[in-house]
Amino acid sequence: MPAKQWLPRLGWTLLLTACLLGLGRGSQPVAAQGQTRLVLAFYYAWYSPDSFGAGKTPYNPVEPYSSSNAGTIQRHVSEARNAGIDGFVQSWYGPSPNQTESNFRTLLDIAAGGGFKAAVDFESGGPLFANHNDRISALQTLLATHANHPAYLRVDGRPVIFFWANWLFSVDDWAYIRGQADPNHNSIWIAEGGNTEYLSVFDGLHLYNTAWSANPAGTAATWGGNTRAAAGIYGGYKYWVATAMPGFDDTHLTARGSNAFRRDRGGGSYYQASFSGAAASAPDMLIITSFNEWVEGSQIEPSAEYGSAYLDLTAQLSAAFKSGSIAPIAPPAPEAPAVQQPPPPTFTPGPSPTPSDTPTPTVTPSPYPSPTPQADGRIIYTVQTGDTLIGIASRFDVDLQLLYAYNNLEPTSLLSIGQPLMLGATEAYSGTTFVADQPQKRVDADGTVVHVVTTGDTLVGIAVTYGLTLEELYAVSGLNQDAVLQINQEVVIARTPHPQEVGGSAFAPEPSATPTLTPTSAEMPATATTAPTTAPTATAVMAPTLTPAPTASLTAPTPPENEEGVTSLARLAAGIVVLLILVGGLFLFLSRK
Repeated sequence: MPAKQWLPRLGWTLLLTACLLGLGRGSQPVAAQGQTRLVLAFYYAWYSPDSFGAGKTPYNPVEPYSSSNAGTIQRHVSEARNAGIDGFVQSWYGPSPNQTESNFRTLLDIAAGGGFKAAVDFESGGPLFANHNDRISALQTLLATHANHPAYLRVDGRPVIFFWANWLFSVDDWAYIRGQADPNHNSIWIAEGGNTEYLSVFDGLHLYNTAWSANPAGTAATWGGNTRAAAGIYGGYKYWVATAMPGFDDTHLTARGSNAFRRDRGGGSYYQASFSGAAASAPDMLIITSFNEWVEGSQIEPSAEYGSAYLDLTAQLSAAFKSGSIAPIAPPAPEAPAVQQPPPPTFTPGPSPTPSDTPTPTVTPSPYPSPTPQADGRIIYTVQTGDTLIGIASRFDVDLQLLYAYNNLEPTSLLSIGQPLMLGATEAYSGTTFVADQPQKRVDADGTVVHVVTTGDTLVGIAVTYGLTLEELYAVSGLNQDAVLQINQEVVIARTPHPQEVGGSAFAPEPSATPTLTPTSAEMPATATTAPTTAPTATAVMAPTLTPAPTASLTAPTPPENEEGVTSLARLAAGIVVLLILVGGLFLFLSRK
């Protein structure tokens, strides 16, 4: 064939190919992380027939059972599947001989035969773990064995591990544990509780017990937003696992005293409000507390009191959630105002360290109902006999440094009975945000970030602390080299946009990163003096939420690795399309010559 005939054809063929490639690339969806529509349920495998009854459980199963019976596990899996539950998350005390290990193996095998899934809720403070080496060894064994079972729960290609009581240990402790057990982050670790600092190590967050909240939808939205915002601080994708609960009742446990409480089921209305609120928070997974936590009265398993009513309701709610048709439902009338912060979790009764079927409950305080919201949005607790600042901070999961800042107190401050203490605030409050790991740093309601001067502060020191040059500090604060700092003076270090409402909690976008330069020492820094000190007032220590807002960070967020990969592929594809267009055009030009 003459060149004048095949050159044009080849050129048009290349141009058509380039167009098709471009269209294909534009229409090809990118796989999203999370957003699985999975419905899970916490599951407990340490019961024997004598675990139930008066003084032990507020409700009773239709027939008492043993968790080690394979027929019981089979029945539970079948009931859960029929109710739209996709998997169980079972409390696990490690691979050493004990009933949680042997029963989890049985659960995995039964689940595999029915398209069901199972994952571990790692009991961080379990009786078989003497130290961190034991925890590391247990996690390594889990990842090398159970996590490879075909029925083990995987999300985005990675096995999922839930953690109970991770707050028993510091973030640094967990960084060490993960560095040894899963250094390449080949699994997804879900922390428990309201402290988002753990998301610097963990991949996601869930709240085990939300029954303390009279507004479960608002609680889910708040903590879902906090979890998403943490991705901007720590980088990577952060999974939000929203909790649904039918109710709660540990008032029969006399050892818990005044800390025991009851969330009435309201004929299923609280469960509907809790489930729909969890679904509305756009979770990556939704988890029910619980399938069979009988001791704390949160079970949905068929009971002598309710029959299968709660499993039937679960089937309706799960179907609506998976179809995207569920709508938020108003909760029943609140019994008491609730603090918009997860209170200290309640320990779930577990088995003894020996491989027996008889559980030995561990009793610790549960949610404390005393704090009350005020008209201005502050949440106030009234000091009781025997209270200490450390005890109050621990009881309500408030950072101790923030508790000092909220109330203008020092570690040596004395408390008096009846003294009001601010623990945090509801959504109605608009004021200053405090930062847990930087007590002198605060973010005002208008987005202004300030540093509160204390004894020994200098302008050079402040600049170095926040990664500013002296010139940048002078420009943003309005000070100069001759300024004399005063104790309690607020020095402006940054200005950010006003916080916007997201899911019921206000948090502002991060300020852009500020260039870090080495500060010069040629100028004489101002030094804080104590002469002009005035008594601080209570208005200087209010905060909008119990958790530090993401606006506190002065570090630009790290883009997730998957976004970088998508960008690289897009550039490569675009380059190929351009090359084909150029070559096709060249052949058309040559054919005309």
